[in-house]
Amino acid sequence: MRLVDNLGHLARRDIGWELDVLKQRAALNTQELNGVFRSMFHASLADFAGRHAGGRCFVIGNGPSLKQIDMSLLKNEITLGSNRVFLGFDDWGYNVNYWMVQDEILVSQNADQMSEELPDDIVKFVPFSLLKYFDVSKMQNLVPVNLDYSKRCTFSDSPDELHEGYTVTVGLLQIAAVMGFKQIVLIGVDHNYNIPASHVNSDGKWTGEGLGNHFSDDYARSNAGQVWEVPYIDLMTKSYGAAATWAREHGVDVVNATPDTNLQTFQKVPFESLF
Repeated sequence: MRLVDNLGHLARRDIGWELDVLKQRAALNTQELNGVFRSMFHASLADFAGRHAGGRCFVIGNGPSLKQIDMSLLKNEITLGSNRVFLGFDDWGYNVNYWMVQDEILVSQNADQMSEELPDDIVKFVPFSLLKYFDVSKMQNLVPVNLDYSKRCTFSDSPDELHEGYTVTVGLLQIAAVMGFKQIVLIGVDHNYNIPASHVNSDGKWTGEGLGNHFSDDYARSNAGQVWEVPYIDLMTKSYGAAATWAREHGVDVVNATPDTNLQTFQKVPFESLF
């Protein structure tokens, strides 16, 4: 554990950058990474393995379809959300239990707001390579995760590493798998984006003003000059397929209760039928 000891003097807000460098230079193995995470943040994803074995959860996407359902019905359910999901908390009357982010462009533009707006009681899963963008002293219940961006469109149920799925929703599905849920319900996963060419800039990024691609008009923050990665729908679909294959092989029921969803990978069910 010499590596962990050597990190002890670092300020918590610097640890993301230091871990990124150490990962490249020292080729940290999983045991070392988990040791670092637990030493600096008192938690790693391994601590959540099997925590909700046999239970049910709702994985909340950020699509506009959330406005079509009664979100108050989830108040007593276990919920996982992502990105700027906190924009819905006041209207819904509750916070999600677990939160994740994995898009570097999104984080680089929104880390300060996320640090300020996410309530302390939410468990926050953040890839260690993105910690450098946050003032982690403001984020309670922060749990670094090892997200391997080189392992794409595949699915992991191991707390040692998650895989890149081209959407944070697949990241949440992997966390739900680690936690041992037996039924996972998707909502707000519209899998459909309205992105006219006129909204895409020369760098291939898009602005979302007035396009209605999210459940909140404030979500895209176009008035603040924010840009987004153009979604890779085909690769996202492939990643959902990997999740569906894993679910079948492990007896996990993943259903999609998103109204008018374009995602055909999972069985569709009416949202109200779940209550």
